[in-house]
Amino acid sequence: MNHVHRWTVALVFALLSSMAAAAIQKEGDVMKYGNSGQPVMHCLGRHLLDLPTGSTVDATFKVGGAKISTRRGISREEFGDLRAGREASLMAQPHTPTGQRFVDRREFSDDRVLITSWLSPNSTRMYLTELYALLPESQVLVVVEGESSAKLHDKTLQYFSSLAQSLRDRVPAEIPSVPGFCIDSVLVARSALNQEEVSATIRVPGRPGLMLSYTAYVTGKPDVDLLQRVSGVPPGYEGAVAAMKTLRRGERHIGPIRGQELLVRGDSDGTRSYEFLWESQGQRASIEHPFLSLRMSTTDESGPDGETMEAPFVDDKEALEVWDGILGSLRLRPRAI
Repeated sequence: MNHVHRWTVALVFALLSSMAAAAIQKEGDVMKYGNSGQPVMHCLGRHLLDLPTGSTVDATFKVGGAKISTRRGISREEFGDLRAGREASLMAQPHTPTGQRFVDRREFSDDRVLITSWLSPNSTRMYLTELYALLPESQVLVVVEGESSAKLHDKTLQYFSSLAQSLRDRVPAEIPSVPGFCIDSVLVARSALNQEEVSATIRVPGRPGLMLSYTAYVTGKPDVDLLQRVSGVPPGYEGAVAAMKTLRRGERHIGPIRGQELLVRGDSDGTRSYEFLWESQGQRASIEHPFLSLRMSTTDESGPDGETMEAPFVDDKEALEVWDGILGSLRLRPRAI
């Protein structure tokens, strides 16, 4: 499969109309992983997802609209050096109205420090706020980066002070039993409505070329359902559609989570590829019912000569088993709210 066809598969998948009888996958179907190994439970935000043993997860997180990340193996001395280095860097950066980008530092405790700077060299209205927090027992550094209005700085300080106190140690494999939002090595023990988000890329061992993408975020306005958005084939792509087969297209509810899925296989020059997508539009302003999406693709990675790799499944049945095993495990973590 060449570059053009691979791109066409992805595009047509996003715009595909019904090409086969609709299929409804109901709650309670048997979920399998094929030969991908036994599942391991992962906590991503407020939801749980079971993945084959050895799967790697590369995720980014937002809490309150601010990016939050962690680093392990940071001592108190290194924590102090990082803080001092960041302050020195900001003081050395010019700011047209005031002379330097650094604005102030607020210490909530010895291990919780908020550094405020101007958002850009010419900004006069917006701040960059950076919370540096050390969890000393586990030597985990937490960094929260957000933007805030200079006029609302006092409210920003109150918010970050509260956020700093809510950070708890969490071993990555641990499934918390208290309310909160899971990130890599930390639980943010808060349940107030906020702009929280998870975006994860998942690789499954033994299946080269296979990639899963998981997304969850609180939405202010739920979008139109997946199958309503893909109700037509764009002019000029009829030939590409003819080389594709819809394996499933219909409602797919995961327990109480209502959603829809569109599962497509592409065939070109003897090479198979798969594009599977499931979405739940969620509810407006709800951390319990966010927008959720899971995608499984075999077209995002190329071989040594730039060609699309053969799908790492024996047949459609095995591809569907892996998909059903992972998607069917998605659920809200007990006591997450």
